[in-house]
Amino acid sequence: MKKIELSDHFSYGMILLYSLPAIGETLGITSFQMVDGYFVSTFLGVTPFAAVNFVSPIFFVLYGIGFMFGSGTSAIVAQHMGEKNMVLANQVFSMSMAALTLIGIVIGALATLFMPELSVLAGATESTLPYCTIYGRLLTIFLPVQLINGAFLTLWVTAEKAWLGMAVSVANGGLNVLMDWFFMGPLGMGIAGAAWATSLATVITSVFTFVYFFRPNSSSLRFIRFGTGQMRELIQICTNGFSEMTDSISANLTQLVMNHQLIQLIGEIGVAAMGVYSYVVEFFMAVFFGIASTSITVVGYKYGEKNKKELESLLRKTTVLTFGLGVMMYLSFALLARPIAGFYIGYDDAAFELTARVLRISSMGCLTAGFVVFSSSFFTGLEDGRTSAIIAGCNSLVLPVGMAFLLPAMFGAEAIWYAFPVASFITAILCVFFLRTQYPRLMASI
Repeated sequence: MKKIELSDHFSYGMILLYSLPAIGETLGITSFQMVDGYFVSTFLGVTPFAAVNFVSPIFFVLYGIGFMFGSGTSAIVAQHMGEKNMVLANQVFSMSMAALTLIGIVIGALATLFMPELSVLAGATESTLPYCTIYGRLLTIFLPVQLINGAFLTLWVTAEKAWLGMAVSVANGGLNVLMDWFFMGPLGMGIAGAAWATSLATVITSVFTFVYFFRPNSSSLRFIRFGTGQMRELIQICTNGFSEMTDSISANLTQLVMNHQLIQLIGEIGVAAMGVYSYVVEFFMAVFFGIASTSITVVGYKYGEKNKKELESLLRKTTVLTFGLGVMMYLSFALLARPIAGFYIGYDDAAFELTARVLRISSMGCLTAGFVVFSSSFFTGLEDGRTSAIIAGCNSLVLPVGMAFLLPAMFGAEAIWYAFPVASFITAILCVFFLRTQYPRLMASI
């Protein structure tokens, strides 16, 4: 089979095939929450399981910095590659990862120190706070390698080694599963075992990533010396990638707000039910995020080439794909709601029934979620970070938070489960508006 290159014309099949490694990589990165949640729920019960759901949004708010650097760097590096300036591409790549490592050290140290306070702000109750502190500190102390891991979600694709990136992520997920079982089962380490499993798996795979790019390799990228001249690119990297960070931070801030609302309206059982939905929807959303993260690189390359025809083709085809996949995902949720609920929390009848209901209702957001995520990444690839950030912010923070308060006030507590679908539908309308107004202006400039 011919290797797919950024200069190729992308058919429907090629878009999916080229996105497969990124999809697998996204699954590997997000799998720790699903795996940790399952083992914590199975071995320890509902209260520690709720604690994981309080800490996870805190961690992913910080993790969003890695997404920002990865997507912002990918867009600029891909553009330099499209312009055939490989030396500058590698200098920007190297400078970006050095800056991200330093940022991770500082923020990780602060988050580890203030984890109890952060957990309380996240909604942790008296019974869940000890679990939150242990679990959260063992994640954030390793934040530098976690951020690098997040950045390479798109950078492996930019390096044209997407399949190797997928293999690294699968190895990460596999190590996490094995160590979760071993640390929490035979060793009986409790919730600390879940955190150690996640952190050590990331350290091992990140060491491989660093060694690979520090040595001569067959990819398009390599760590090389860079000068102060490349530092000016850092602002553009953050600007371009801000929407992806906004998306990650907003989604998890929204989860924090939802947890507060759920504690008030329904109790810890509501947090647990929403936690199961969050785990499973991330599994499905990995497909959309994989396509979106790949599109940043492909769109950035075509934009650097000033290839309007290919950009039009990518927009049309990916829109069709994301809507089609959204229908399939919603139907899967509807059919598998009870088996999924039973797998995670079947030992508690009330939690089981509530979780199954939440899965069926909230999954309606999958119908438009893929189109929204792709639209945000499409504008990132076009170096229109402002439009991308508006889409991401509305989809992940402004509208879901607004709906989380508005819908229960109007229709009762159970209406909170409709917050995500309603927010996604409204944001999809906003995306159509930007594609009909802002996108033609961008095309007219090349």
